[in-house]
Amino acid sequence: MYVNLALLAVLVVVGVASARGGLLQGMAMFFNVLVAASFATAWCGPLAEFLRPFFEPYANFLEVAAAWLLFTLILAVLATATSQLLKAKVPFVRPVELAGRVLVGLVTGWTAAEFTALTIHTAPLMSDVVPMPPQRSMLFGLKPDRCWLWWVRGSSRNGPFAVPGQPFDPEKDFIERHAAWREELSGGPPPR
Repeated sequence: MYVNLALLAVLVVVGVASARGGLLQGMAMFFNVLVAASFATAWCGPLAEFLRPFFEPYANFLEVAAAWLLFTLILAVLATATSQLLKAKVPFVRPVELAGRVLVGLVTGWTAAEFTALTIHTAPLMSDVVPMPPQRSMLFGLKPDRCWLWWVRGSSRNGPFAVPGQPFDPEKDFIERHAAWREELSGGPPPR
């Protein structure tokens, strides 16, 4: 339940923050969040492996830390660049502005919730904290983690976010692999 509420909070907070700036600024924020989250997801595994020898005592935290570090850095750079480019507000017809801000806010919030949901799988949490299908799924059944996996699998194979020779989740077992890892960390399967 806490995971669902946290993801709902991410969706609402990011959506409102994105919608408040105006339609054009909101579209720029969506682009920034999408690019930063895509790069962070595709490259967090290789970065975690690179950092493992230097931070061996924290090995269980490296993948989630690498994902959020990359996301934060890339988002900061992109947000700075787009804010410099979009200093002046562009006027739109009032109904277009209002509807567009709401739509862009929802899409940006959803993208942030998808990325957050996927990174929850990489965190060293107790195995029963992360909802696992078929019994349960994240964000009240909307499955943002699965949606984000679909996007990153496709965009990391041939797209601009690809790691050369290393597509993201080639075996399509990301959620199951991380569930087994969390189960191993917590000392066995959760009691039913």
